[in-house]
Parts: sequence; C-alpha cells; structure tokens
Amino acid sequence: MIKAIVFDIDDTLYDQKSPFGMALTKTLETPVTPTDLAQIFNRFRDFTDRTFNQVTTHDLTLEAWQTARLRHALATFTTAKIKTDWAIQFEIAYQQALKEIQFFPELAPALEKLSHCFQIGIIANGPANTQRAKLHQLQIERYVHPDNIFISEELGIAKPDPSIFTTWAHQAGIKANQAAYVGDNIALDMTSAKHAGWQTFWFNHRLNLQIQPNVIPDQIIQSPAELAELLLALAQAATV
Repeated sequence: MIKAIVFDIDDTLYDQKSPFGMALTKTLETPVTPTDLAQIFNRFRDFTDRTFNQVTTHDLTLEAWQTARLRHALATFTTAKIKTDWAIQFEIAYQQALKEIQFFPELAPALEKLSHCFQIGIIANGPANTQRAKLHQLQIERYVHPDNIFISEELGIAKPDPSIFTTWAHQAGIKANQAAYVGDNIALDMTSAKHAGWQTFWFNHRLNLQIQPNVIPDQIIQSPAELAELLLALAQAATV
C-alpha cells in the first residue's frame, strides 16, 4: 500500500520549458522557432540531469556548470562561442522568469487532496537556493511538510544515487515499497527510485523514448491532465 508520494521539481511540478524559453528569447539575438526551442531545451535538460552531480562533488563550480550546459544546449543551434558574460545574462533572465512559474494545470487541486491521504514529499537535484525559490513560488508548503523536502545540495547526495530515496523513506518512517516517486526523467528519476525499491510514476509529457528498457516504471503518464487524474484516483482510493 502506498503511504507516500514524492515528486521531482523541474518539468514535473511545472513546465520548465516556459521560463527557459522566455529567458532565451530575451537574451539571444538570433530568433528561435518552436522546433529549435524544443531541441535546445531537451539538450539543456539532458545536460542538467547528467552532470549536476559534478557540482555536488565539487568537480565543477556552479557558474562553470551553468555556462557549460548553455554551450551544450546551443551547440547544434549556433556556431558562435557562448561567452561567459552572455551566459550570466541568460542565467539572470532565467532566474527572473522562474519567479513566475505555476503548477501544471489541475496539479494543485490534486496535491490538496493527496495531502489529506498521503505523506507528500520532494526529492530533487539542484542548487538549494534556486530549488527552494521555485518551491516557494509554487507555495509548496501548502501540501508538503518542510522535513519532507530533500534538495541534493543540502544533503550532499544527488540522484542517481538511490540512497537519497532510502534516506527519505527512513526519515518518513515508511518501507521502500510504500513510497512512489513522480519524475520526468527515465534514467535519472525512475532508475534511482526503482533501485531504492520505490514504486515509480514516469511523467513522460515530453514523449521521450525509453532508452533503458530494463527499467520498467509502474505507471507511465503522458500529460499533465493524465497525471492529475492518476493522483486524484489514488486520493479517492485511499479514502474508501
């Protein structure tokens, strides 16, 4: 029986491509088509998910990592060298755009109902200040107790290390098979949660290919509406 439902933040609670696109449009001189934006954003997310542990282990400074991920994201879009000054301007615009994020449609009402039936939590990689600011903008405190929010920089553990999930379950006082994790990345989120013994809900609203067939999520959700429907069904079942 599921007793806890835990969420990733980026592109799981909110549409991360929206603030990213706003910042890119504001700072990049070359016009970006919707197709270009989708490709650039996918490269941005891929680099972020694959390499943030290098910041956690202090192999890269946060600033160097932020510049590197922009260079990677734009490598197929422009041959111009991404200068550090421009990367800083983009990051400023991006952080400003993140101050306007909102939950995916229908997710807030679902979280409200879930919070009366389950322990709700957050497990996310990323800089603590940035991730905390996003959660504050989303008013996550309405649904999640502060003790149930795990940010990798604060713990010194980052996905894909499954111990971040094991530690969360231990603190919450539940068994691994009583927890479910909702995340958008099959390799980073689903693999690490599954290795910790959790149930896994893959929020694949970008319709990405499953590159690791040995990892089989317990649920695959392909739209925000479908996610809200699943969460509401779990809440309803818990109250019967």
